Amino acid sequence: MRSCEKCGFPLPEDAEYCPNCGSPVMRMHGFSRAALMSAGRILQAGILGAFISVMISSLSPPGVKLYFIPSFVSSLLVIFLFRPRRFEDAMTISFIVYLFSDAILGGMIFGTLYMEGISLSEAYRGYLLTFLDVAAYAFNPVSALIAAYIGNKIASGMIGESGKYEGTAEQYASEEAEGPGGVIYSLKRHLHSHKV
Repeated sequence: MRSCEKCGFPLPEDAEYCPNCGSPVMRMHGFSRAALMSAGRILQAGILGAFISVMISSLSPPGVKLYFIPSFVSSLLVIFLFRPRRFEDAMTISFIVYLFSDAILGGMIFGTLYMEGISLSEAYRGYLLTFLDVAAYAFNPVSALIAAYIGNKIASGMIGESGKYEGTAEQYASEEAEGPGGVIYSLKRHLHSHKV
């Protein structure tokens, strides 16, 4: 427990002024890291995103190549829905979406070919890879990072210090009240939480 530098009185954790002598308390400004998202929640977000990606791919018209777009869109969506507070968590979610959606789609395609007794060369006869195919495949992990970055910026813009959705300060009018220590400024929504 900290104590007042001026009078030595024990200070409460969130004290800004000494309750005994009224002198301002020096705050220790450290780097605060946002809370880690649980592994189960990250996995849940990644699997949901993978299924959304597979659905987008499955519902696309035949012959249309979407490349990384379904995984990109579903990564943005689940990052927005789950609102991770750290970029590392958003990046992990995005990579899980990409990895699982590729695995599910690959399993569906190869499983269908296996069940039908069709060889891979027979299924893709006459198909030649284009430069766009190669470039889009190589860009896949980069697009996962971009999706994580954009999704995290969108989600973190909507999360305040409390970890809950908060609007901007301009949405709330401030009030001032006279108290024993002087004027207390507070937002209306927090006014009743302060004891004077």
